[in-house]
Amino acid sequence: MAGNQKIYKDDFTRWLKDRLKDKGLQPTLCGSQTKVGAGENHEINLTAGWWSKPNYSGSKPPRWLYPLDATQGSLSPTRESNTSLNVGGINASQGDKAAAIFRIVPVIKQDEDDFFSDDALEIQILFLFHGPTPQGSSSEVVHLNPDSGAIEFKGVALPYIGAGLLGLQPRGRQFQIMAGGMPQTVTYGDVLDAVATDITAAPQGRAAGPISVFDLSDQAEFESLKKMVTDAWKAAGPPPALAAPAGAGMADEEDEEDDDEIVAPASLEIPVNTELLGIDPAVYRQINAALASGKQHIMLYGPPGTGKTTLARHIATVLTGGKWTLVTGSSDWSSQDIIGGYQPIGSGSVAFIPGVLLRRFDRPLIIDELNRCDIDKVIGPLFTVLSGQQTTLPYRLDIEDKDSLQYVILPESKPSAAAHEFAPGPHWRLVATINSIDKASLYQMSYALARRFGWVYVDAPRDTAGFIEAFLRKEEPAWAGPVAGAPCPLGEFWAAINSVRVIGPAPIIDAIKAIQAMEEGAEFFAVPDASMKEALLDAVDMVLLPMLDGIVVQDAEFLAGKAVEVFGLDADQSTRVKARMASVAV
Repeated sequence: MAGNQKIYKDDFTRWLKDRLKDKGLQPTLCGSQTKVGAGENHEINLTAGWWSKPNYSGSKPPRWLYPLDATQGSLSPTRESNTSLNVGGINASQGDKAAAIFRIVPVIKQDEDDFFSDDALEIQILFLFHGPTPQGSSSEVVHLNPDSGAIEFKGVALPYIGAGLLGLQPRGRQFQIMAGGMPQTVTYGDVLDAVATDITAAPQGRAAGPISVFDLSDQAEFESLKKMVTDAWKAAGPPPALAAPAGAGMADEEDEEDDDEIVAPASLEIPVNTELLGIDPAVYRQINAALASGKQHIMLYGPPGTGKTTLARHIATVLTGGKWTLVTGSSDWSSQDIIGGYQPIGSGSVAFIPGVLLRRFDRPLIIDELNRCDIDKVIGPLFTVLSGQQTTLPYRLDIEDKDSLQYVILPESKPSAAAHEFAPGPHWRLVATINSIDKASLYQMSYALARRFGWVYVDAPRDTAGFIEAFLRKEEPAWAGPVAGAPCPLGEFWAAINSVRVIGPAPIIDAIKAIQAMEEGAEFFAVPDASMKEALLDAVDMVLLPMLDGIVVQDAEFLAGKAVEVFGLDADQSTRVKARMASVAV
């Protein structure tokens, strides 16, 4: 926050980490773990306008010091032209960095041998790559020529597909300087604009031009930044195959070292995920109340398609900066999959091999669709640990020695844990999801285990037409919106479905996208014309009918009648939808 103004810097970083994680990639945040400011190793000499320790800070700067001159009445850049500058070092040791964010701190010349700087003037610059940068060391220098927009990495050109300058304060925030001995007020927006006009961006496949600026004190600009990233990836197509890092194959992917530590957030409060539409504000209130009241583990339950998995990932990302493990429940699971068990290790030997939870006992484990497994059997061994006491596993440290110590799981962190002890890291917790529609046919959780979780119900949106409008606005910000009083046939049909069997927004989004693929310029807030009616019916067949399998005959007849009514179907189309609905009824 800046005053009472929300700044979306952390929201964007979390979103970017989460988005890249699905591609097996990460962003790298230059200088994010380096302390700066008075009394630290990277001080700025305000007489020289440069680092106090240039040999120490200048080789791999945690921040890019950007020179500006205020002595002529307005801010103007004074860097050396047409020169590649060292803007920072990134960790390329894992060969999985597909975006880089560098920190920029303007240094303003007020007079000869007199410069002004303030940490609050910091700006960030983002570069998005099409796949990972070449593998290198844990601190590879990146050179940027601000005049051409060209990046050089390890001595060769490094193309990028998107770039942006990120403002981290409200544009109107004021700073008092002394320019030529006279007091002068400059705003954060003045500084941001001066830097922006001095940097060229040259994304691959596009003409070079002034770098785009995104004001992260403005939610609309935050959404525009996310859209820029999404559109850049979409336009670039599938990324090239990841090259295996040196030493790959020596350990499981999950056991590879991360390039940065898990940093605890300033608070446990989970902010609204603006990417996830249709979530009732009560959901966030209940999550935060559960965390604030001491519940370590969270259970998200409700109808399918309501965003539970995305929300679980959001919770884990906020609490750990993107360090979490996700697995999906299966009826074939046993405790060996999650906790561990004896397994052959070669040469006829058998040993205890930790499961996915104990291998990553330092971070949240997200278990999606937990009720698809036999819950008590799979995580039952954790029952005592979840109650705050250690549990002993039926596995020995040395299987050949009947007197060997048995493995134990401790309920709290222990930095000096013995070889037979598994101790959770301070950031470990379980975040699980359950589809309530499956509760009658799939495994149940015992009451004793259930009460170890904070339970939060994630429902479908009550205003179905409002959700469709919000989604369309998000996809096309320039859309003028529906005419007052315009009908929303798909929204009406969705509401009718929810009166029979509640489904969340995910299948509706799929239906919208299918309709848009079939019907160019599809109007969702209008009486359907002939081609739109066919597109709506096709979307029902493709997306919504599978969600309705097993409904009773009366409900099938009701939904068929509602489709006829709200879509305005003719006789042949009515016959078709009635037959389709009858096919899923029991």
